[in-house]
Amino acid sequence: MRRLRRMGWRLLPGGISSLAVVFLAMWGGWQPLEQAAYVALFRLRGALPWNDQVVVIEIDDASLRQLGRFPFSRQRYVQLLDRLSEAQPNIVAFDLIWSEPSPKDLQLKAAMERHGLVVLAEAWDGLGLPLSPTPDLEAGAIATGHILKHSSPDGLTHAINLQIQQKPALSVSVLQVYSLIQEPINLPDLNQPLRINWLSRVEQAPHYAFVDVIQGKVPLQAFQDKIVLVGVTATGLDPLVTPFDQDLPTSGVYLQATAINNLLQGNFLHVFAQRWVLFGLLLAGPVLSWCLSHWRTELQATVWLGLCLAWGIFGLLMFRANYWLPIASPIGLFTGTVVVVAVGDRLQLNRLLQQEIEHLWQSHYQDVVVSRKDTLPISDLPESPAALHRVTQLAELAEQFGRSQSAQAAIARSLPIGLLAADLNGQIWFCNPLAAKWLGVQVGDRLHSHLIPHWLSEAEWQVDLHSLKTSGFAQSRQLERGESCLEIKLEPLVYAMAPNSQTAFPLDGLLLVLNDITERQAIARMKDEFVSVVSHELRTPITSIRGSLGLLGTGKLGSLSDKGQRMLEIAINNTDRLIRLINDILDLERIESGKITLSKQPCDLADLIQQAAETMQTMADTAGVTLSVTAVSVRFMGDSDRLLQVFTNLLSNAIKFSPKGSTVWLTAEIQNQSAITHQPTTATQSPPISLQSPTPNPQSPISTLLIHIKDQGRGIPADKLNLIFERFQQVDVSDARQKGGTGLGLPICSAIVQQHDGKIWVESQLNVGSTFYVMLPGTMDV
Repeated sequence: MRRLRRMGWRLLPGGISSLAVVFLAMWGGWQPLEQAAYVALFRLRGALPWNDQVVVIEIDDASLRQLGRFPFSRQRYVQLLDRLSEAQPNIVAFDLIWSEPSPKDLQLKAAMERHGLVVLAEAWDGLGLPLSPTPDLEAGAIATGHILKHSSPDGLTHAINLQIQQKPALSVSVLQVYSLIQEPINLPDLNQPLRINWLSRVEQAPHYAFVDVIQGKVPLQAFQDKIVLVGVTATGLDPLVTPFDQDLPTSGVYLQATAINNLLQGNFLHVFAQRWVLFGLLLAGPVLSWCLSHWRTELQATVWLGLCLAWGIFGLLMFRANYWLPIASPIGLFTGTVVVVAVGDRLQLNRLLQQEIEHLWQSHYQDVVVSRKDTLPISDLPESPAALHRVTQLAELAEQFGRSQSAQAAIARSLPIGLLAADLNGQIWFCNPLAAKWLGVQVGDRLHSHLIPHWLSEAEWQVDLHSLKTSGFAQSRQLERGESCLEIKLEPLVYAMAPNSQTAFPLDGLLLVLNDITERQAIARMKDEFVSVVSHELRTPITSIRGSLGLLGTGKLGSLSDKGQRMLEIAINNTDRLIRLINDILDLERIESGKITLSKQPCDLADLIQQAAETMQTMADTAGVTLSVTAVSVRFMGDSDRLLQVFTNLLSNAIKFSPKGSTVWLTAEIQNQSAITHQPTTATQSPPISLQSPTPNPQSPISTLLIHIKDQGRGIPADKLNLIFERFQQVDVSDARQKGGTGLGLPICSAIVQQHDGKIWVESQLNVGSTFYVMLPGTMDV
């Protein structure tokens, strides 16, 4: 508690400063200082070169003196366009509003059409009404763009809206036309304002007087392949204040010229989102406060001065890289934090001293006071019942944890399995006697060095560890050690207070479990051998009984009554079922024991699918089920007889458990393994699919062949999905008796697919249907 209180006091000054700075930032309290810093950054950075592709034609004071008062007649602009047309190609953009009709509009329209690349300006008045070019002039222009600008309280224009009411800015329209005749320009998001990066004083930009251009005093080469902006710069007509033109304002045409320069050169200013700035300010205060609380007053002042200078230099460097960072608010945060820390240090001094004295007095009272004990003052600070209660709880929890740990260690030592716990770095911090004996480890050892390569290979270890970190599950492995068979598995351990951020699964360590399964394996082998022997011994007498029953059913030995005939049919059906069971058991035993080897030959997937469909068509017709097949014709290596056994078995199950009038789909396709998902499939009433055999591109690589059999039956419960591929497992025993089946069909299918290095799985939803998937490795090289 004392440490937490101390930490809180160290973070509190910075927290107070951060909240104050953020509050002022949200309400614009730093805006005057930030605007001053904004101008200072431009002055400190210095001038940047203007792009020589942009030329400004100024309607300046000299032009007004020679050509008359502004606005000019349309004929003047006709003269200008005719003059500029001689220097094509160039783009001419007028930063002028021609919303009032004139008798000369048609002449100006004709001049604009002769030039072909003229962009006109538009805006909105104070009531929000559009000020668009007259219809004739707009028809002669290739594009239009707005010239609306907004000034901040300091009189400066910091940004321009690239698009307002779906109308692009004049600069954007110009560059869109420029992209059609020159190189394409990558424009930023038009829905975001463009932060203007003022380059220098406007006198440094390429510019010419309007009167000089129409009188031919400017060579035409000055406008060849250029973007020409025409705007008024005469005193008082369209003032614009920039960081470089404050004493003598310039004109609004240079706002568009600067925006075009910024977009052409890609050097417009980037501004960090306000939420990230505020978050940084909130975080920086407590961190700075924490650091300052460890230093002396002299060092605190030095750090404050260094931080202010460093942030100013850093802000200037970022500004040179076209990033505008706030300057005033961070420096205000540094200053406020230092002041609050200094004041807080003084306020805490007496309290801390008093607490320490009281603590020393209470701790050493009996040792120090050996006489006149009754005359010495007793602390008058009240005790905190809540704090004492929490301390009591903590002590009680510590005792309980100690008891629990001791009991768990005793249990682990008495278990017949090996248990070993390690952290994510592989350092062992617990192992019971069996784990220590089998692995030859002790607490403090590195698990990796003892486990590899004697127990697991490096690849197996990495696979298990990756699986554990991503999903919290690792597959168990069986190892032979002399005459013993051991099972080794990794389990996740989660014991930290906070989740581990380095792994997808909240993993803090791992538990290695070693289990001797020699006896269990021996029992399993004995069971398999017993089943095999019994099946072999039963096969001959059962076959003999079936033959006798069949002979009896022919009537050669005499006729039977109706009841006798029914009893005979029951005996024959059950004998046939028993023969199928024995054959399936023998078949599965031979496959799993390796006594039957696959005869892999080049196979055509479409042929196998069609054979399976034709074989089961009669059963489907009898059950009233529609069989729909789609297959891709592709050759691969496989045992056609065994694979046909898999497909017919799966189709038989699908038809058997599908209601009358439903559809069973058998689909075979080529698919990349990474594209195969194991998400539950929702069955829908799909239309019948005809048998197709599209021919794949022989040059296309094949990763896997995916066959799926989909039905519209009742589905399989979730608790049965992991069991149906095991021996003698039935979803519904009573239903299986009615429809037949031994419970060995799916295990046989699984064994055959595994011998083909493939996979088989099922996805199902109750009352919707099931889909069985078979994935086989495919290749064109056969």
